Amino acid sequence: MKKIINNISLFAVTAIMAASCSEWDDHYDEAKIGSTEQVTVYDGDAASYIKNTSELSKMSALYERAGVYDNMNADGSYTFIVCDDNTFDETNATEMAAYANYSVADISLPPSSLVDGFGISTRLGKYLWVDASDGTIRLDAKGVQKTVKTANGYIYYVDGMLSVRKSVYEFLKDLNDEYSDFRALVTKYDTTWFDREQSTIIGVSQDGSTLYDSVKVIHNTLMDRYDENGQPTWNMRDENYKSTMFVPTNTQIRSAVDNACDSIRVWLKREPTAADSAKFREWIVKACFVDRQLSEEAVGAGVNDIFKCVGGYRQIVDVANDKITYESVDAANWLPSVQTIKAGSRQQLSNGNAYYLDNLKIPNHVVIHRVKTRFYDWWDNAPTSQRKRFIWNGWDGDNVTSNIEGQGSFYSNTTTMGTWPDILYNVLATVPTQEAMDEEQICSVEFPGYIKNEDDSYEECYLPAGEYYLRMGFIHSLPYHITIYFRNSDDIDNNEYQVVKKNIAMITTASNYHFDRGGASDIKTYGEDDAIGYPEGYNPADWLEINENAYLYDTDGWNIGKVTLKHSGVFRIKVESYDEAVVWKNKLAANPNATRGKNDKEQLMMYHWCLRPTANNY
Repeated sequence: MKKIINNISLFAVTAIMAASCSEWDDHYDEAKIGSTEQVTVYDGDAASYIKNTSELSKMSALYERAGVYDNMNADGSYTFIVCDDNTFDETNATEMAAYANYSVADISLPPSSLVDGFGISTRLGKYLWVDASDGTIRLDAKGVQKTVKTANGYIYYVDGMLSVRKSVYEFLKDLNDEYSDFRALVTKYDTTWFDREQSTIIGVSQDGSTLYDSVKVIHNTLMDRYDENGQPTWNMRDENYKSTMFVPTNTQIRSAVDNACDSIRVWLKREPTAADSAKFREWIVKACFVDRQLSEEAVGAGVNDIFKCVGGYRQIVDVANDKITYESVDAANWLPSVQTIKAGSRQQLSNGNAYYLDNLKIPNHVVIHRVKTRFYDWWDNAPTSQRKRFIWNGWDGDNVTSNIEGQGSFYSNTTTMGTWPDILYNVLATVPTQEAMDEEQICSVEFPGYIKNEDDSYEECYLPAGEYYLRMGFIHSLPYHITIYFRNSDDIDNNEYQVVKKNIAMITTASNYHFDRGGASDIKTYGEDDAIGYPEGYNPADWLEINENAYLYDTDGWNIGKVTLKHSGVFRIKVESYDEAVVWKNKLAANPNATRGKNDKEQLMMYHWCLRPTANNY
C-alpha cells in the first residue's frame, strides 16, 4: 500500500524542455531574467512573474478571483502549473475556483522532484500526479513545455488545462443509477462520528458538559483499514492513499449473487439463505477496492494471476462496553481474467483509478466455505446402497463399527458456546481380514464424498473443478502408516490417483490428526497450508473468555495437502496402509482376546474428511 507524502525526491530527470530568454516577452527587465539549459530563471517571486506575463493573463485573472495571490506569504514557497492564454478555456473547468487551487502547491518543487508516480499535494486537497514512465514529464497527463524558477518556487507551463479529478470516493458517490446498487452496498457501511480531537471547545453547558463546534468524520466500518496497533493504513476517502476501484452495474451485481445462490443448491445441497446473499454482497464491496493504483495492463482480461485487494485490520467498536478492538481481515482475491474490466474504461482519479466491469463473479472459494463429513454420522444414516460404495481391500468391510467413542463430546467437559451444537468424537473403525494378516497385505478403503442434506440424509457431493485443501482426522497415536489418495470418480477406469501424502507416520504426528481438533496445533490465517479453519460464521475469539477450548471447535482438521478436481463433478478419497495388517496381527498374537475399544489404536480409526477451496479455486 502506498501512502503519499510530500517528500521531494532526489532523483534526477532530464525531460524538461529548455527555453531561452529571447523567447520571453520584451517588457521584462532583462536583469531579472536568466536561463540554464533546462530552466529559465526569473529574479522575482512567482506571483509577480504570472501577473506580468501577457500570455498568462487569463490564469492570472483566475488567481485573482480565486484569492490565490491573497493567500501567499512573503516567506512561503510555491509551485504553479499554468497554461498560456491560447490553451486556457473556462468551459473546460466547471469550478474555476477549484481549478485555480488545483494548479497551486504550497511547496517549491524543482524538476528533480518530478519523478514517475510522485504526487503533488495541491491547495485543493487533491494530488496531481507525475507521469514520467516513458522519459517525458507529464503533470496530470499534460506535457511540460517550459519551466521557470522564481525566487520562491517554480512555474511549470503545460500544454492544456488540468482536469480537476474526483477522488475515488467522490466518483463513487456521483455514480449514476446504473450503478446505484454498488454505491448503496459501499455507503451502507458509512457511519458519521464525532471527532473530538478535530473539534473546538466553544463553551460549557448548564449541566457542566463541554460544548464543541463539532467536527464529524465518516468511517466505513467494513473497509477502513488499520494496523494491529490501530494506526490507519488505508481508506477510500482520504486523498493520501492511492486506490483502485472496480465498478459493477446493478445487473452484474444481481446476476453474480443469483448465480452464486444457484451454485449453493448444486454444490452444498441446500437452499441459499439471506446470510449467503449478504456474504456475497459484502465480498463484492471488499473485492472492488484495492489499496494501490493499478494500471490497465495490471487488471486487463489477459492477466491470469490473482492479486490481493485490501487486507490489514478492521476496527470493531463495542459501544455497549466502550471498547475498540482491531480484527484481522482476509483480503479478497481478484482474478482479472474472470473479473474482466471494460476495455478502455479507466477513469483517472485524483487518488487512483476506477474501471467499469464487463463481468463479475463470486469466486468458488467464496461460495463454498468448506464441505465436511464425519464418518460415523454418515455411516449411521447411510442406506445400504451408499455403504456398498465403500471399496474395502484388506480391511474387513463386514466388520465396520461406528460406535467407538474416541473421547467425550466437545461440551462434555467445557462450557457451551451459544447455539453452536455439541460435537461427538466417535470413529468409524474396522480391522484387517484374516487373509490380509496372513499375507501381510496392503489394506485400503476408497469412498465417495457424501455430504449431509438439509433433511439430515446424505448425498454424493458435486463440486466445481479447481484446487482444494484436503484435511482429515483419525485418532491420535495410531501405530502404523497411512497414505492418502484423491481423484475424480470418473477416473476410476484409468486409475488416475493423486497421491496427496504418502506413508504418514501416524504415531509421530499424533496430535495433528486427532479428530478435527488437531488442526488447532498450528493456528494461522485460514487458507494457508497446515492452517486452521472453522465453520462459517464461527470466530473462536468470540468465545475464548468463557471457553478456553474455543479454538478447538469443529476445525477443518490437519492439512493432508492440496488436491485438484480436474473437472466439475464427484470425487473419491482413498486411505491406504502398508503395515496396519501386520500391526493388528502382532496385537492378536500378543493378546488373542484383544478388544476393539477406543484404546485399541492398532485398528483403522477414521473420524472425518474436509475439503476447503483454495484461493486459486475461482
